[in-house]
Amino acid sequence: MIENSGKIAWIILNAVKNLDLGKYKLAAFLKGSKSKKIEYFSDKQGYGGLLWHDIPTIIGFIEQLEEMEFIKRKSLHQVGEYYEVLELTEAGKKILEQKTEVPLQTRKKEALLKVGDTEKTTYKLFISGKSILEIAEERRLVISTIYDHLHNLVANGYMSSSDFVPEDKSEEIIDAYYQFSSPPKLKELKNILPENISYEEIKCVLADKVKKMESKIA
Repeated sequence: MIENSGKIAWIILNAVKNLDLGKYKLAAFLKGSKSKKIEYFSDKQGYGGLLWHDIPTIIGFIEQLEEMEFIKRKSLHQVGEYYEVLELTEAGKKILEQKTEVPLQTRKKEALLKVGDTEKTTYKLFISGKSILEIAEERRLVISTIYDHLHNLVANGYMSSSDFVPEDKSEEIIDAYYQFSSPPKLKELKNILPENISYEEIKCVLADKVKKMESKIA
């Protein structure tokens, strides 16, 4: 279903203009989430601006604007960790300035296979704006277990590894992968990659790569 109102695009683009948030936190902000991570921004213009839509639908709108190249990702560095936020492209700035209509499609993600309740719980916490460390602490699980959940979610199309693995790391992993004449073992890849790239990140990026290849074949 196509949303005819350009206001949805303007609400999202205006939020991107004024906030440094990643896709999932932005969706939670626009939904008006009561998460502690989002309440901090609740006094900002646009909070709850898409209250009548659920978070997966809002994420779908954001992804479409990224595909149309009205928004893009940029990396920020904080406390020894890289993370990605969204920013406007020049085309996105023009959409806001000129109030151009941008029809968006309602694109809810359907539940796929091989994902159980525990992975779904991790997914819900992630899209609410919580970090991997916060999810592990809240669920009283080790971080490697949360990465196992994320790997399964990526492999089944719920999300992309780019949602939590920085772009520079993903590129290094893929570049290293193509140095081998046949698909390498995980340990072989780890041995030629920087120490700050974990086994978990490698697994998730490769799962994403396989999923995209399957999509092209289909």
